[in-house]
Amino acid sequence: MQGSSLPPTAELTQRFQGGVRLAGPEGLAALSIAAEVGAERPSRFRAVMRATDVGSVRVSRLRTSAVSVVRTPRWLGDGHCGHLSVFVVRSGGAEVEQQRARRRVEVGEAAFVNFAAPFTVSLSGRGDYVFAYVPHAILAARSVDVRALAGAVVPAEPLTSILGAVLEQFAEADLRPGASAEVALLEHAVVDLCVAVIRQAQGSSGEADAVRSRNRARALEFVENNFTDPTLTVARVAAAMNVSPRYLHKLFESEPHSVYELIRRRRISRGLEMLTDPDHTDLTVGQVAVRSGFVGPTQFGRAVRDLTGSTPRAIRRQGAVP
Repeated sequence: MQGSSLPPTAELTQRFQGGVRLAGPEGLAALSIAAEVGAERPSRFRAVMRATDVGSVRVSRLRTSAVSVVRTPRWLGDGHCGHLSVFVVRSGGAEVEQQRARRRVEVGEAAFVNFAAPFTVSLSGRGDYVFAYVPHAILAARSVDVRALAGAVVPAEPLTSILGAVLEQFAEADLRPGASAEVALLEHAVVDLCVAVIRQAQGSSGEADAVRSRNRARALEFVENNFTDPTLTVARVAAAMNVSPRYLHKLFESEPHSVYELIRRRRISRGLEMLTDPDHTDLTVGQVAVRSGFVGPTQFGRAVRDLTGSTPRAIRRQGAVP
């Protein structure tokens, strides 16, 4: 079944419907339909490709070894120019670079590639990826500006998980031509899911920044209230916020310190305060360590030396941090 809005010359669905195993330079050439697909070691390239058309939306699944996909300006006159790719990483990982935006896409996350502009996509390791190629015209009718999606990544959340599962099912399906009314309903369902994920990505950049800022503040507050507990970990902070450790890590990617380092530094800071406070001279270094959130004096001493270059006992004698 060939959707009317799909690139008529690609014949992607006909070539890969039912699943095709690809290997070596010939397999890379077979995938190079709308961009140059390459591998560091072409002779070791292996992949399985499946595709189906749901009305005017093409859905595909690619299980592959590491490859790079590069769409240069010379490709921009083809029939794919009028499409946006919405894809979800099921396993493996990806890096997308388009319009000077470069983002890493992890397992469970969704990202977007606009075929109207050059791009580079790197798929790492052995991975499993599902794609929906949605015509710009359909998205424009729903007030979606595809140009604003360059570099956008949607975190692994229930909606992206649902989209990934649905695309996987459609890519594996054998939709028969003729039931046009049913196909139209299925097409609407796929597009609705894609648009929902797009809306989640777009929202507004200010709103997204505000959400991230609030979440960082929540994490910092939890650390401040619990850092003296030796069992406090990054996983516990994430669980308290009802987010994944991976999301928490990404939340602090652009910050000076990771959550782990924030916990460690806060404990050291409390320990140094107690070491130099005349009111706490009755405490041993071991007691200071435990009250600061360390499991014992050895861990405390190593952390203090790493940060200050001095030992806890030397700092206590001097009455000040060097």
